[in-house]
Amino acid sequence: MMRSDLKPCAPQPRVVHGLTLAILLVGCGGHEFVTRTAAGQPACVIRNVRVFDAPRAALLDGLRDVIVRDGRIAAVAAPGVAAPGLVEVDGHGGTLLPGLVDVHTHTGGGSSPPWHTALPAQEENLGAFLYAGVTTVLDAGALTPAIFQLRDRVRSGAVLGPHLYAAGPMFTGPSGHPVGLMRTNLPFWIRWYVLPRIAREVGTPDAARQAVADLLPDHPDVIKVAVDDLVPGEPRIDTAVIAAIVARAHESQVRVVAHIGQSRDAVDSVGAGVDALMHDVYTEQITDDAVAKIAAAHVPVVATVGIWDAVEQLGTLRPESVSPLTREIAQPAVLAALAAFPSDGEREHTTTMTQPIRAGHAARRANVAKLRAAGVTILVGSDAANAGQFPGASLHDELAKLVESGMTPGEALRAATVENAQFLAGPHADFGAVAEGQRADLVLVEGDPTADIAATQRITRVWLDGVELLRHARPAQ
Repeated sequence: MMRSDLKPCAPQPRVVHGLTLAILLVGCGGHEFVTRTAAGQPACVIRNVRVFDAPRAALLDGLRDVIVRDGRIAAVAAPGVAAPGLVEVDGHGGTLLPGLVDVHTHTGGGSSPPWHTALPAQEENLGAFLYAGVTTVLDAGALTPAIFQLRDRVRSGAVLGPHLYAAGPMFTGPSGHPVGLMRTNLPFWIRWYVLPRIAREVGTPDAARQAVADLLPDHPDVIKVAVDDLVPGEPRIDTAVIAAIVARAHESQVRVVAHIGQSRDAVDSVGAGVDALMHDVYTEQITDDAVAKIAAAHVPVVATVGIWDAVEQLGTLRPESVSPLTREIAQPAVLAALAAFPSDGEREHTTTMTQPIRAGHAARRANVAKLRAAGVTILVGSDAANAGQFPGASLHDELAKLVESGMTPGEALRAATVENAQFLAGPHADFGAVAEGQRADLVLVEGDPTADIAATQRITRVWLDGVELLRHARPAQ
């Protein structure tokens, strides 16, 4: 359940956050994963497709023809509908999905492990999302005001990318996450620039209210607060400060989401009135008390199972575990770096720092099932780009992990389409479903993803605002 009065919208220094390199990349280029097929928006009819009915989490019966005009779905019709003058696309019996929605990304991050130098490229990341059929994203933490400027350039059409929502900086307590992590890892010559743009350190309710007010002119789609002490011993933000952030944001119809790690973080965040949790509890079994409080408050949870699995695999990534879609997006050198430690010292350091996350592997999946059993809405986010998490491809991996955690393929797809869309834009969101009047963000895949979730990765075509995109895999190197 969503508040109708509000605007819709790890212990690992050197291990998780690609944000530590994001400062070097805004506006940088890279591989061009997608290009537009036409300057305008030609009307078309997509024939002979099975249509995923997102609200029902199931396919419509039989084959359908889908008519697209002026960037919108004009009709979902029986096969053979008359469509004079329209561009004809034969779907060859594939499944037409709504464009996927990722509600936890860092568009300026990088996928490399900390020991491999490969600067991320933000516009390349945007293209990778589209290549993978992810047509809407929420950036849940980035340099400010650059991320809001990028959001506006995407919305104006100056930059080709998925529909972009943005939180801007993370609110945190003094020296809380991610500040401590970045003070440890960033070179001194850039630290002064990054810290005030990536985080807002607030130690009192009054300071919190003022910091929210200072951010509001940038029109954040949500405000994110970091509650987790990702590095053991890191200061945690005070609950009264979280409540002040929430109260001031809600006065301006802006919702607040929380980065959490442990059950106590979830309890504190929900008690302070946040509108969503951007992670599930990831190092321990979630407590009954936390589940009950999350469910009673109708707070959705973005599970992000995959990011922690990726952290577990740093330096030990098995080549056979990498999906074909990931190989089409990832730099081979980055995959190679993820598969091997450069030294025994790096192996020892990383193994020590990631041990609590490895210990939580089974609990993370059980926590998803426990929350669902209590009626909590599970949303879908990848936390890409981050070490081992590749923009676009990792959302498909996350869908598979949610199925491992007990969701049916149809339920996972519903969460990644209509439910994610309604989280961002409210109950009347005009995207996230293949239905008349909806925005024509569409993905055509081979096979039936309601029977085999891996079928979402067998993408043949992608449309953004009714315009088909030409997809270009990264060349083999």
